[in-house]
Amino acid sequence: MLSSWIAAAKLCTAAIPSAQAAGGHGNTNVELVLGMVLFAAAGFAIAFGGLTVGWIARPTMPHPEKGAAYECGEPAIGDSWIQFDLRFYTVALVFIVFDVEIALLYPWAVVLREMGAPAFWAFLVFFLLIAIPFLYEWKSGYLDWVRASTGGGDSPIPRYVCTNRPLLQS
Repeated sequence: MLSSWIAAAKLCTAAIPSAQAAGGHGNTNVELVLGMVLFAAAGFAIAFGGLTVGWIARPTMPHPEKGAAYECGEPAIGDSWIQFDLRFYTVALVFIVFDVEIALLYPWAVVLREMGAPAFWAFLVFFLLIAIPFLYEWKSGYLDWVRASTGGGDSPIPRYVCTNRPLLQS
């Protein structure tokens, strides 16, 4: 199959008038675009060819359970449109940000020995760009898992109480 693709590419590029025959450097832009088009067409053919073969080859055995939404093997009870506590996402995002920062500490330490002060100041700027928003989240109370419900107040940040009931906004 690969040899047929190579032969097709040679056939297509042979049909393009080349400036090399006239003593020039060649029309590399046209060849580059043609290569990208052939690459995209091959990717499209492989992806949808595999899907088509799977659609034709697999057996069709309809069953009501196959049409049901799968959620950890448990049957769905109630409405799926519930209010979800967004603090789970906040904690996950903070973890990912600091995980990436910790992963960058080792390469920075290696470069610090060779470069010295410029590497130190570059990492200090990087650290401050991460630490300042973290301190803001901490100061605003977004990282407090159980926050007290405050009555009234002019804060634009909604306060929630973490219970087993749906979230209560005061």
